[in-house]
Amino acid sequence: MTDVVKRGAAPRCGSLSSLRSMTPPRIFLDHAAGAPTPPEIVELMAELQRAGIGNPNGGHTEARRARAVLDDARASLAEDFDVEPRQITFTSTASEALALGLNSVMSSTRSLVTTAGEHRGSRALAVRHAATGGTVELLALDRQGFMQERALRGDLSGAVGLFALASGEVGTIQPWGSFAAAWRSSGGGALVVDAVQAAFHRRLHAQEIGAAHLVVGSAKVGGPFGIAALISGPEAKVEPLIVGGGQERGRRGGTEAVVLAAGFAAAHRAHCLQVDRTRQHLAALASAFDDALGPPASLGLVPTGAPFMSEARLAGHRSYAVDWALGDDLVAALDHAGIAASTGSACISGSREPSEALRAMGHTEDESRGGLRLTFGRPTTLEEARGAAVIVRSVLERVHTGVPA
Repeated sequence: MTDVVKRGAAPRCGSLSSLRSMTPPRIFLDHAAGAPTPPEIVELMAELQRAGIGNPNGGHTEARRARAVLDDARASLAEDFDVEPRQITFTSTASEALALGLNSVMSSTRSLVTTAGEHRGSRALAVRHAATGGTVELLALDRQGFMQERALRGDLSGAVGLFALASGEVGTIQPWGSFAAAWRSSGGGALVVDAVQAAFHRRLHAQEIGAAHLVVGSAKVGGPFGIAALISGPEAKVEPLIVGGGQERGRRGGTEAVVLAAGFAAAHRAHCLQVDRTRQHLAALASAFDDALGPPASLGLVPTGAPFMSEARLAGHRSYAVDWALGDDLVAALDHAGIAASTGSACISGSREPSEALRAMGHTEDESRGGLRLTFGRPTTLEEARGAAVIVRSVLERVHTGVPA
């Protein structure tokens, strides 16, 4: 019998094994968009599914069991962020949580203050507010992506702020304490804060941030996609975007995703227990990558965001800009070589439009179209970090000089 697989026929097991052995190993460097879910979290969710999860809003035994699982997940997250369980509203995504938080404090007569460096979900909310006749003010960013406190005027009474604690695109961590103080002294009102990236970098205490509504996500900490949470202040009201049968204390209609909530809570608790060790590991990976890559300028790369290895930068986060290629083309070339990378925010990947964040930070339009982000995670090894640098250098040199693969 021949080993040749006919077109349209299913390949033999031996052939599949041969193909796998010929496939180069891949290195995943897009952890800022979502980390792989650990096996123990996958097994937890699988066991819940196998046991059968009822609608947590019913009156039978299965429903009560589902309600207990959901309540436990909410209580676990509340403990992690030092809040009461009633302050947590589960949503499907961080973008939905941002919209829910903003909807709860915003009105057409209020001014919205934000920056061009926010997550695309936040910027879309600002655009929508402006389209309905509302006032939107964009705070300036400096070259490293820091918000300019001096741009805050003294007449912000009633204004709503929509800001991120840290940028997933360029890795800059905002000096939140001083900024929040400047916001309050300028008369600023309610704050809706995106903490998705920051909550991975360090453990957060929600009350210390002083936000009316704080947004956290699941996928970044190794939890499942499809669930996030809005953490509201003790006295903050939540005005639903989705009305229904009174679920989530009337804040969000629709049957709750019990299994996803359990996975989210378990992943976040596990992350909290190792967050300091994770940050040290990511810093070591980034340092090894830097050493193996060599000077970015020699590859035509312009580092973006806060200085690498500084306290003001997300650990394990590397971002660059080039003016000689499109970011999407670099991502495609790296993907072909076995590296999973991104152009920046996962919400702008695949777009040929210039990055609003990079433009606001003073980069040229060409550089803003050539963003490249590489982010390490807990599963990444030092060998992979060094190997990735060698591959990245080779690919960029080839693309820059026009040498075919």
